[in-house]
Amino acid sequence: MTRPHLDDSQSDPLTVGTLSPEKVLSCAPDLPLGRAVALMKDNNCSSIVVVRSNKPVGIITEKDILSLPADSHSALIAPIENRMSRPAHTISVHASQKTAIVRMRDLNVRHLITVDEQGHLAGIISQTDLIRQVAVSKALSANDVETAIRSSTLFVDAQIPVQDLRLKMHLEKCDNAIVTGFNPDLPSAQQTGIITERDILRHLVEGRDAQTAGDIATRPVKMVTHDVNLNEARNIMLRDKIRHLVVRNRHKEVIGVLSFADLLQFIEQDYFSHLRTLTEDRNSDGAKARRSLLLARKLIETSPDCVMVCNALGAIEAINPAFTRVTGYQAEEVIGQNPRFLQSGRQNKAFYKKLWTDVLRTGKWEGEIWNRRKSGEVYPEWLSIMAIRDADGTTSHYASIFTDISGREKNREDILRLAHTDELTGMPNRRRFSELLSHHIGRSRHHGMRLTVIMLDIDNFQRVNSALGHTDGDDVLIEVARRIGRELGPDAVVARVGADEYAAILPDIDTANEARMLSERLLGRLGEPHLTRKGTDLYLSASIGIACFPEDANDTSTLLRNAELAMMQAKEQGRNRVSRYSRGLHAKKGEALALETALRHALDNQEFYLAYQPQFDACSQELCGVEALLRWTTPDGTIIPPSTFIPIAEEIGIIGELGRWVMRTACRQLVNWRKQGLLNLRLAVNVSVQQFYGTVDFAEQLRAILLDKGIAANRLEIEITESLFMRNIDDMRAKLQRVHDLGVKISLDDFGTGFSSLSYLRSLPFDSIKLDRSFVLDIDDGKDGQALALTIINMAKNLDKTCVAEGVENHHQLSFLRNAGCDLIQGYLLGKPMSAEDISALAKNQHSLAP
Repeated sequence: MTRPHLDDSQSDPLTVGTLSPEKVLSCAPDLPLGRAVALMKDNNCSSIVVVRSNKPVGIITEKDILSLPADSHSALIAPIENRMSRPAHTISVHASQKTAIVRMRDLNVRHLITVDEQGHLAGIISQTDLIRQVAVSKALSANDVETAIRSSTLFVDAQIPVQDLRLKMHLEKCDNAIVTGFNPDLPSAQQTGIITERDILRHLVEGRDAQTAGDIATRPVKMVTHDVNLNEARNIMLRDKIRHLVVRNRHKEVIGVLSFADLLQFIEQDYFSHLRTLTEDRNSDGAKARRSLLLARKLIETSPDCVMVCNALGAIEAINPAFTRVTGYQAEEVIGQNPRFLQSGRQNKAFYKKLWTDVLRTGKWEGEIWNRRKSGEVYPEWLSIMAIRDADGTTSHYASIFTDISGREKNREDILRLAHTDELTGMPNRRRFSELLSHHIGRSRHHGMRLTVIMLDIDNFQRVNSALGHTDGDDVLIEVARRIGRELGPDAVVARVGADEYAAILPDIDTANEARMLSERLLGRLGEPHLTRKGTDLYLSASIGIACFPEDANDTSTLLRNAELAMMQAKEQGRNRVSRYSRGLHAKKGEALALETALRHALDNQEFYLAYQPQFDACSQELCGVEALLRWTTPDGTIIPPSTFIPIAEEIGIIGELGRWVMRTACRQLVNWRKQGLLNLRLAVNVSVQQFYGTVDFAEQLRAILLDKGIAANRLEIEITESLFMRNIDDMRAKLQRVHDLGVKISLDDFGTGFSSLSYLRSLPFDSIKLDRSFVLDIDDGKDGQALALTIINMAKNLDKTCVAEGVENHHQLSFLRNAGCDLIQGYLLGKPMSAEDISALAKNQHSLAP
């Protein structure tokens, strides 16, 4: 027999998994029925679940006991599977309590077995549990007991044999009987008794065949009058821990019995009444929606703007008259077609790819586009595309609204100029620069000449816009363009190719050294103060990359890309410097790109796994917890260290998804350890700064995972580094407090390696401090090396924080830390990172060695 224990998780109070069930008894199918009945009696339970491989296959309840034959001896010695009710009626632990009420009514049962995601036994709920936990409904508060008692109540004489009574209750489907006919000389309170299924079960276990109903009836009974409020009656039953009340009328005559089942029926009726009200409201809302839809159609028909509606596959479903007027196409010519037939050819595939990427990502796109009329004329239009989603969030249609702007006051020369010129600086834009570079490369190739290209990006220019505003920012961009033009001379072709990015073609540079010297002079020129509109000086710096034709590249796109790679290297090296392209740099960037691509697929391909490094009590060396460590092995067996792939994951924006996978996987393993009997393990998980600034609140993510996995919050600890506070310490304080309010522990990792400050140690909700491995290593250097470690341990003790030392690799370090008062030890000396199975074996081995 197994008895699942109650979990200490903080589950959703609206689910059946949160009910406080009776003691859950379970047994194998071959257990004798008599033994099962005895267990039910001894544990005061109304049911026992029959399981095979921890999955429910049947159930025996008090009601089933009533159906045993008069001579029940042979049934009691037979296996329980011969008499159990099957199939086992189950419900998910995540189902709502109202769902359980409806399920019980539909199945006409008083018990439902709760199961987890794998179909394993989790617990059991009964009508009693629902009555105890479900919020009081209006049906209970608005009705009296008289309206709820059953129309037919079983009355029996005290002299009826219990065997006959059991058969009678089974045939009439009653879970109780009122017993009368006692000795009239007894006090009035002893003149009425009640027998329930539980009394029958107790009698059956005791085996006293000659007993009568009067012998086993409960007396005196708890009575209420017919006009008592149902909610008050419910409170009486809960207070006195009984499931039945005997009801009297105003003449003090017994008229029936009120049970938990009767109360549950009223709650049920109230729930279905609520559903009917919702349905009526939805019908009313539907009528309003139809009227609104009719009005919307009329507005679209009369709109001066062109409207086109496509389905999710891109086929046109509807247009309005303005569409026909502008494009020349009638409805029957376009319905069912893809709108690409309208394309003029002026925008390339990259333009449309970005357009649809924006639509799929944000649900909309707006901008200028060139299309073609039925006549063949190409015209500009201002187009807005919107994704229309249904109630489930699935895109069902796309609506396009566009206006013909060919009549605006601009001629074709203006359009051509705007297509090739940066409007702010008057310089060529990126498109025009590529055309000019292609021309210069062709000429250089023809004459066997060298050609140099530089790419320049202003360092941290977003700070200028944030601090001064876009007007002053535009002034700076114009001034930078002027300085570049003056410094490089009239023969250079200079363009603005990005928001704060410029490019230049230097046709008369003979050597790489000459190009570098010219670029460094340009940096000096740009570093001179800029006078803002407010009369203050503004200092800037820039990063420059150099690439040359033909040694670095032999075509336009590759030469531009290589110059950009060199510029990015200049930024990575500290900014305000010049970097020359090299083939090694290209290989490095290619490797980084390949790693980035592989990283995007690694999660889907299940290439990640977790290792767990144990943490021990410094004095007893008892296993106290584990730190979950993310590991990545590619399909070809290459091991990628976290120091390599974690920064890339943060840079490309997938650290949030990766962090959620780590948290869910680690918590699932903690649940598995708990099932193995490792009840006191604490789980530590590292958290990136980006996880606190995702689209979903991090504390809410943790709450959902804790509820889903059924884990007590104080068993989870998140480890954060000081870099989290670089953005906004007040904002981070609020975010951490929400995590702390859940009961989750917070540890400050690598303490002492950053801008450690006592002020935030006192004000932020840390529970523990991790002593960085570098300080642990210094312990071997004598008193000077030990001083800082000792200071941090004492500071943690004074602030009432737990101190964890990581990187402990020898007994000298362990002895020092233990004597200094360090609480927990982590390192290769006592345990390397290992698999979950090895953690289980380590814990069991410690347990077996314990005195």
